[in-house]
Amino acid sequence: MKYIIFLTWLSLTAGLPAADPVRPNVIVILADDMGIDSVSALNEKLGMETPAIDQLVREGMSFTDAHSTSAVCTPTRYSVLTGRYNWRSRLKRGIVGKWERPLIEDRRLTLPEMFREHEYDTACIGKWHLGWQWPKQGGGATEKLDQIDFTAPVKGGPNDHGFDSYFGDDVPNWPPYAWRENDRVLGDITTQMKAGAMVGVSAGPSVAEWDFRAVLAEYSSRWSQYIRDHAGRARPFFLYAPMPSPHTPIAPHESFRGTSKISEYADFLLQTDNAVGEMLRALKETEQADNTLVIFTCDNGTSPKCNFAELDAAGVHLTANWRGWKADAYEGGHRVPFVVRWPGQIEPGSHSEEIVTLADIMATCADVLRHELPADAAEDSVSLLPVLQGKRVSEPLHDLVIHHSVSGHFAIRKGQWKLLLCRGSGGWSPPREPEAAKQGLPSVQLFNLHDDPKESVNLQADHPDIVQQLTADLRQVIEEGRSTPGPKQPNHAGAQWWQGLPWERDI
Repeated sequence: MKYIIFLTWLSLTAGLPAADPVRPNVIVILADDMGIDSVSALNEKLGMETPAIDQLVREGMSFTDAHSTSAVCTPTRYSVLTGRYNWRSRLKRGIVGKWERPLIEDRRLTLPEMFREHEYDTACIGKWHLGWQWPKQGGGATEKLDQIDFTAPVKGGPNDHGFDSYFGDDVPNWPPYAWRENDRVLGDITTQMKAGAMVGVSAGPSVAEWDFRAVLAEYSSRWSQYIRDHAGRARPFFLYAPMPSPHTPIAPHESFRGTSKISEYADFLLQTDNAVGEMLRALKETEQADNTLVIFTCDNGTSPKCNFAELDAAGVHLTANWRGWKADAYEGGHRVPFVVRWPGQIEPGSHSEEIVTLADIMATCADVLRHELPADAAEDSVSLLPVLQGKRVSEPLHDLVIHHSVSGHFAIRKGQWKLLLCRGSGGWSPPREPEAAKQGLPSVQLFNLHDDPKESVNLQADHPDIVQQLTADLRQVIEEGRSTPGPKQPNHAGAQWWQGLPWERDI
């Protein structure tokens, strides 16, 4: 009799859709200018402690070979929110400048837009740095400072790319120095900030008495409050928390100044870690931790503004394991912490040596949501979910990944091999490109990272076949408009391969 009832139940349910997956809250924390060696759990030589991020390492999975797609701000942020390499957009080098128009294309699917399709609340609280349509006095948009109307709505920002709400000051060392909420500048722009008011600060319009030291503390409060406000709600949330730290201005809050007994930069790093801890505390105290997927990572490597020599003298070592720093094609420019915690889904304290990039966040989240990405979205994003859930993966997730320096120089990584299409760092550490050219260094560099993680021995002359193969691989990825399986896609303005890489002109 039970067997007959079971068969009847099967016949009645066979045509029903599969049950909806459990939809976790998702938090993406993107620190700023903080390479992998800035986390004590990932660098035994660090010389100071980052307890909150270390907690994530203990309770989740850490990736030891994770990379920002670029060695500077804007391009990596583009990749995080689109799953696409920035050089496929109009941005072939550098960053989006002050007052510049939006970089994310209007019709391009973004990470928050995908979450909204699954009935998530979406919020961005923090640094945007992807451009705005600054309103022109009398109507229209402008990139000229003397024409901007700061009292009018500012379009093209987070609200126009999938976020229900936004709060931030965009770029902490660039004007205007004022908070923004959704599409409005808060307060009256009545004064001018002087250049050099703090390290890295540019001159420009400001509200009166703008306090750089209050910025991270304000964000920390709002991140935690957003989490607390969503306790008990039926709709899950996606919170994008792009931190302003430890990027310049190096401005630890008064309550953190002197806490490291090393330097203000070290104080700022401790405050950054504390802000992560406050978010984790909010999740725990509101009983949301078990149904929240947390990703902690960073947009690029550590900036030399931290004063490496001062830190080394104090026993804090941020360049002990990798060559170079922010802006470089060398590992120090783009090897970043990448830690994922999802209780019940990810084995605590687990590690992965898979080569991954921050562009992979979008396909990973799509996999969590069981969302089928269209062919013209996330072209360079691969889901990390199988690895996160401990499933056996027979092949590398990526056949190859591509890195990009501030000056637009490429580096191609495939297994143990890394090819740099530059003579020097491609960025800010020595030798810079003009210096490398004067030294007569080869136009390409090839390193075996397994044997030479600090990229000290250029093997390009010994392995011309590998140089040729990796160059051909790069060409194919550019021409296909994607590095993942799927139909060919266009790059911005139809850009294809030519031998002048990095691009000698903007498109």
